[in-house]
Amino acid sequence: MTLPSTDQTGVDFARVDWGEETLHGIRFADCRFTDARLVELNTRSCVFENCDFTGARLASSRHESTAFLHCRFQRSVLWVAEFVQCKLTGSEFVNAEFSAVTVRGGDWSWVSLRGVDLHGLDLQGLKLASADLSDADLRETDLRGCDLDHVRLTGARLAGADLRGAQTGELDWRELNLSGVRVDLEQALAIAAAQGVRIG
Repeated sequence: MTLPSTDQTGVDFARVDWGEETLHGIRFADCRFTDARLVELNTRSCVFENCDFTGARLASSRHESTAFLHCRFQRSVLWVAEFVQCKLTGSEFVNAEFSAVTVRGGDWSWVSLRGVDLHGLDLQGLKLASADLSDADLRETDLRGCDLDHVRLTGARLAGADLRGAQTGELDWRELNLSGVRVDLEQALAIAAAQGVRIG
């Protein structure tokens, strides 16, 4: 199937091969990209809304100012993919492979990354408000300056994670294993208060 040049709605792009192609300014709504080969695909200012990327291979793809809204990435391969100032609000990643992914800013609010391996990734400054990171592997992950308001971290592995400067106002510290986690002074006081510690 040839690369589209206009907006697409309800189109089945299953198993399409757009490796090493470039998409700019195109909107896709309710489209299927199941088992698609999108290796080294470049997108800029595109919008994917309610699209299904189950089994899609996005290794080494690069996305700049692109939105993936309420999309499903089940068993998707995102090795060495890059997201620059992208919006992924409400998208769901199930058994997705995130090895060496680069994320530079953006809004990932309400994203489900439940159980996903994010070990060692640099997610500095990312908006993750109300995201579901339950059971995710966040060991050694850099979360400095992130918006973690109302984020779900139940069962997440956090050893070595850096939370300094992150917005954690509504985070329930009592449910987390904080062994080896780096926090700033304000967060340390909030943790102490959550444990019933009286200071001064």
